[in-house]
Amino acid sequence: MKNLILTASAFTLFASMSAQLTSELISVGGVSRSYLLYMPDGYNDSDVLPLVICFHGGSGTANEQLALGDLRDQADDEGFVLVYPQALPDPNDGGSTNWQVVTSGDLPFTQPNPHSDIDFISALIVELGTIHGIDQSRVYAMGYSNGGGFVYDLACRLNDQITGIGAVSRTMYTESYANCATSHPTPVVTILGTDDFNSPYNGLTYNGTLYFRSSDEGNALWIEKNGLLNAPEVVAVPNISPNDGSTVDRYRWADAEDCIELIHYKINGGGHDWPGTFGNMDIVSHEVIWDHLKAFNMDGKITCANDPETCFEDINSDGAVNVVDVLSVLSNFGCTLNCVADVNSDSVVNVSDVLTLLAAFGNDC
Repeated sequence: MKNLILTASAFTLFASMSAQLTSELISVGGVSRSYLLYMPDGYNDSDVLPLVICFHGGSGTANEQLALGDLRDQADDEGFVLVYPQALPDPNDGGSTNWQVVTSGDLPFTQPNPHSDIDFISALIVELGTIHGIDQSRVYAMGYSNGGGFVYDLACRLNDQITGIGAVSRTMYTESYANCATSHPTPVVTILGTDDFNSPYNGLTYNGTLYFRSSDEGNALWIEKNGLLNAPEVVAVPNISPNDGSTVDRYRWADAEDCIELIHYKINGGGHDWPGTFGNMDIVSHEVIWDHLKAFNMDGKITCANDPETCFEDINSDGAVNVVDVLSVLSNFGCTLNCVADVNSDSVVNVSDVLTLLAAFGNDC
């Protein structure tokens, strides 16, 4: 019944706003692939905009994902290109439209397939860059269920083209987890219910083989990949919908410079849902994912790159290492407690601080 409602909702949304959407085709490896494309209001050919790709769940459609996670208003307001790709029928799963996470496994969605979804998305990103000039340093992917598993795989196997991801109602497939390679800081947002029957919070074993890793294991992988501090900031999200049978805790891990992060929304009592559309209503999945990921490019948090360079030798913070800083060291010589002139942080102001400062003398900070 839920799928019927979603399908009907998707049809209504698509029909009512079809003038603003286009259905596109791209040939990849001799196979025709389709996707919905939304260009924001006011777009012109000189714009260089981020790209957001939203993936439907298993047996789903691009239209259904549009109904679940409609970001067109945000695309208009904030300026990004929006894509909803369509999976092809999976011959290994009775013809269901599923995303293939890897091509060498023997578990569902990992068996050899006549088409490559990874190649599809890679080619799609390149084509959108060629035709619409998207910002190749800001390509974000989010997905639901099987689509959520697929975006993990994109972050691992297509990392040079994917900036960051958001996965809803799915943990990492064991193949993705075991073969994950990253080449840049990769922001990740995960949203998972503790009572998810399809993607259990503590992982899933299928026919005696580990299929899904646990939520904690997946988070630990991204903590390690991104060099994040192990202690998260934990915040209880306001329970604005007390009748939805669930609450939300937000976990945030960051690096020491706060320039890369992992966000996990733990939906206490939540099921196999897309919070904000059905299930928990305290957050809106697609909106919180976008709000987190948009702050990053391939180098990490965009504002970090824009921070003015600072140096610890500039004791008085006037933007340069100069005579004033030397005088500060000399006037505090011998200090051993809360010493502002302890340039090398060895708990005493001494000759080594003078030498460190002189080595940087004249530098702009």
